[in-house]
This record gives sequence, structure tokens and C-alpha cells, in this order.
Amino acid sequence: MSVRWSDGRVTIHGTARTDAPECAYPLAPPPAAPSTDWSPMRARRSLALALITVATALAAGCTDQETLETATEPGTTAPSWDGKAPQEDALRRATRALNAVEPDGAARVDEGVEDLARGLDKTFSPKDDRPHTFDIACQTPADRTLTLTLARGDTETEWEVTCGDREADQFNIPAGGRFTARVPAAGRDTQGLVLWRLSTIAPADVEGCEDDIVGCEE
Repeated sequence: MSVRWSDGRVTIHGTARTDAPECAYPLAPPPAAPSTDWSPMRARRSLALALITVATALAAGCTDQETLETATEPGTTAPSWDGKAPQEDALRRATRALNAVEPDGAARVDEGVEDLARGLDKTFSPKDDRPHTFDIACQTPADRTLTLTLARGDTETEWEVTCGDREADQFNIPAGGRFTARVPAAGRDTQGLVLWRLSTIAPADVEGCEDDIVGCEE
């Protein structure tokens, strides 16, 4: 930082950045000292002290201004797909992930594709007396983990779903009873797809816990 006194003004030049703004402020010269006790040496020292004090204060003002300008600069944009082709590829990958966990004897009851920006909030009313599976897969331009909530009545459980997995996450839902599946909306600037599928399966094809909403003790 350099300080220049010229024509009754103090000008401060920042040296930390080559593009730092130049701050110039008017400054009145130091007041005249009593005529009986004023010398050129004391005048220079008083002026130097005044310049140092003012320079310190003004430098802080320049720094605050630079910080404010930096803070108001727009941030980086969210990861996105470049064109339609990557989105179509993502849709195919998510479909393959759903197919990878589908039992041979499964019968699809309902399925859909959701925009991650809007999320998922859907209530199902299975009428079949066979067990069901709720399968979900997601694809995003960057690594991402979603929170899936499965709810029935007053009971609900949360699960983490990792986008981009080669196999969809599968949850067992017993026959009968309405249930809701929810994924929070990620915001309008977020790109991503959520594919889901509700199917009935044979009782013999149920693996693990029979009711992933209530849960099972291990």
C-alpha cells in the first residue's frame, strides 16, 4: 500500500491486488500549532502521524469495499447436462437400474418419471393382495444423494438413495394399505431425473424385511 498527499487529499493505492481500487478522500491539512511552539521538524512529524492514522482508516474502508464487491459477485452455476442427448442417456441408465432389480415374476402396477427440481410426492393405494416393491433410481449431472421418505399412517422412514447406481433401491411394501413416497424438491435450477416403479411380486420373491416402512428388528 502506498499513500500520497497532494492538493489537500490523501490517496491510497492497494498493493495486495493489481486490480485493487484506488480510494481518494479529501483531507484537511493539520491545524496550525501555536506560533510560539511550532517548528518545521514538529510540523513534519505531526503531518506524518496524521497521514499514517488516516491511511490506516481509509485502507480499512477500501478493504471493506473490495470485500463487499467480491461478496456480491454471482456464484457458480449448478452442474447441468449439455443438451438433450445426456438427459436421454440418463433416462436409459435409470431404466436399466430399475430393470436390474425387477424379479422375473413381477407385475408392474404403476411407474413414472419425475423432475428432481420438483421432487416426488405421490400416494399409492395398492389393491392387489400380493406383496409389492417400490423401486427408485435417480440420475444427476453430478454426484448426489437423495432422501426418500416412505410413510403409511403415522409411521414413516427415511432412506438415502444414491444417484447413478447401476441397481435401483428396492423397498418391500406389504399388501393392503395406502402409502406415500416423497423426495424433496431440489429447486428449479437443479437438473436430475427420478424414476420409480411399483410392482407386485410373489411372496417367495420377497427378500429381507417384509415391510420397509415399519422396519424389522435384526
